[in-house]
Amino acid sequence: MIRIAATATLIAAGGCGIACAPALSASHGRKTAPSPPVIRESFTPLPCSGRPGYRNTLQEEGCAEQRILATDSQINALSRSVFSLLADNAARRRLIAAQAAWFAYRRADCMSRSDLFEGGTLASVVDAQCSAERNDERVRQLRAFRSDLARNG
Repeated sequence: MIRIAATATLIAAGGCGIACAPALSASHGRKTAPSPPVIRESFTPLPCSGRPGYRNTLQEEGCAEQRILATDSQINALSRSVFSLLADNAARRRLIAAQAAWFAYRRADCMSRSDLFEGGTLASVVDAQCSAERNDERVRQLRAFRSDLARNG
């Protein structure tokens, strides 16, 4: 079993999970304002130790997990920044939906890439390294989006 498979949740629109409708206010029957999307991993990361090129699979996985957590933090901060620059709640809900779709893509793509090593010790390493790479790409995308919003806003 792959250790980090399905290990993160994207908390969006009031903490109701990856795909959720905006919460309704009980007192007035109105939609509540959306909250910025947040990625939270559910794994406890392994330590990143050993020298590159001399690490065993658990050490490689730990290093990738550390990268995932670091880039998750960057993604969350960038998402908050982009969220605050968006013009209205409709645009914010679209960002929430985009983040949920991106996260589902990350999970499915990386699980698929790890299938090459299914049943072996490299499967979890490939999955973790892929997730870290996808996070790096998302950081670049969100930085560009934030820059565009700031320039055009």
